Amino acid sequence: MLASTIEEASFMSLAASLREAQEPLYQAIRRHPFVEGLAAGTLPPAAAIFYVQQDVQYLATYARMFAVAMSQAQDLGQMKRLADHMTVLLEGELLPHQCLCRAARVSYEDLTRDAVPVAPAAHHYAQHMWATGSRGILAQTIAAILPCHWVYVDLGRDLAQEVKPDADHPFRDWIAFYAKSSMRTALEDLCDLLEESSGARCDSGIAQAFEISFAMEYRFFEMAWHQTGWRSFERVEGTL
Repeated sequence: MLASTIEEASFMSLAASLREAQEPLYQAIRRHPFVEGLAAGTLPPAAAIFYVQQDVQYLATYARMFAVAMSQAQDLGQMKRLADHMTVLLEGELLPHQCLCRAARVSYEDLTRDAVPVAPAAHHYAQHMWATGSRGILAQTIAAILPCHWVYVDLGRDLAQEVKPDADHPFRDWIAFYAKSSMRTALEDLCDLLEESSGARCDSGIAQAFEISFAMEYRFFEMAWHQTGWRSFERVEGTL
């Protein structure tokens, strides 16, 4: 799937070549009912609530992946940059979660006070990240981290341009958070880190880590839209 664009890597950055290969999947994410609900301001409360409950747990793993990447960093400069990314993540992601909770008319504090079981897509995404990070190769760890940030920055940009949400739009703050320039700047730095740590060369581990994470971004929205838990896979006649 990635071969044709990887062959063109000499004409573009490694990150750009990986991202280009995933453009069809990004367009599927952009057209997903969950994202369309954000754009239209009609996202069902149940989907928003399920998303927040799962994302809180997923982001705990995501933040830890930056710590894993720090342990693999090639110098102190890379360590500091990765630490800065982790700090922004831990301090900033509360805002979009609170926006979703306001729209769903629930308290963020009440919703997240007690952990709920990790749903399949969130579980599989986290396990993919841990497995990638355990290889001890910085470029592969960053490749696994990168799609999450990239998808949301692109969604923020596209929704801000297409929807132009006014003050009454229930998800204006969500869109504005991911559309802000600092998120794009952070994305560019992660792409630079991938370039530096890989020597601008793509191997199968980098390509696979990026591709799986990108696919899991779609699965995460799908999970939230349908509120898919483990029991959803047990609905075979006679088993419940």
